[in-house]
Amino acid sequence: MQCLTLSLLSFALYAFAAEGSPDKLRVLAYNVACGQWATPEQIAEVLKPLKADVILLSEVPKANRGKKVKDWSRRLADALDLDHVAVGTVSSANHKAPQWGDVTGDYGGKFKSVLSRTPLTKGKDYLPEGSGWGRASAFRVETEINGRKFALYSLHLLGFAHHKRQPTQVASWEGSKQRGLAERINKEDASFDVIVGGDFNEWTDGLVMHSLLKETKMKNATQEKSIDHILYSSKKEMKLLQTGRDWGPKNQNKDNKKAEGCLSDHPWVWCEFEISKTIDKR
Repeated sequence: MQCLTLSLLSFALYAFAAEGSPDKLRVLAYNVACGQWATPEQIAEVLKPLKADVILLSEVPKANRGKKVKDWSRRLADALDLDHVAVGTVSSANHKAPQWGDVTGDYGGKFKSVLSRTPLTKGKDYLPEGSGWGRASAFRVETEINGRKFALYSLHLLGFAHHKRQPTQVASWEGSKQRGLAERINKEDASFDVIVGGDFNEWTDGLVMHSLLKETKMKNATQEKSIDHILYSSKKEMKLLQTGRDWGPKNQNKDNKKAEGCLSDHPWVWCEFEISKTIDKR
């Protein structure tokens, strides 16, 4: 009887330790401006110290027709020692090279991609219904981290941040693509931990962002005023440890023009979570 009691106690302690053992997850979201201002290797050199586990990219260029070059997102992943890459198929507003091309002329477009230390599956583009340019999209993939299922979204959506008449009425939410995104997340991702990052074109304190968070019960890890965000929700404990926003070596100037040494016309946003592990107790 004593042996049985000890065995049960040992199993309970093991299960508690495994279930509650925390681990760190660092996520970064970045609009890379079609690679117009920097190569993947130049960007990687600056991002390396962050040691991100997941990177959600927007306005990512892909190889132009006839160009036999390595995928742009793969080049960045390789330079950051991230093994897994998934790239979407929808270019925002149908923008293409040469106007929306990289510094070399080999790449163009405004796609979305996800870079990760863990395998990525089921990549799919979603084009939410709503006002604004038609080909605004979110690229979704799935992965497993510490035995937990994650749905990861990289997006580039139209918001109200750049409008002179920033709507403050309910109609601005009702007709937004963010509402379409919220409906998709609520319907399809109930069994997942969810991380959504990218260029929302909506301020941190904007009405549409407030409504998106309320509708999905997600939290915004981005605490500074920004139009780029990382949102998250979880089925089990997921503690936000730290968060940041940075331009890199040089900040874009107030006139929205490139400053020497800038990597993009957007800063990146990043955060670090503490997440517990889930194990199979069978």
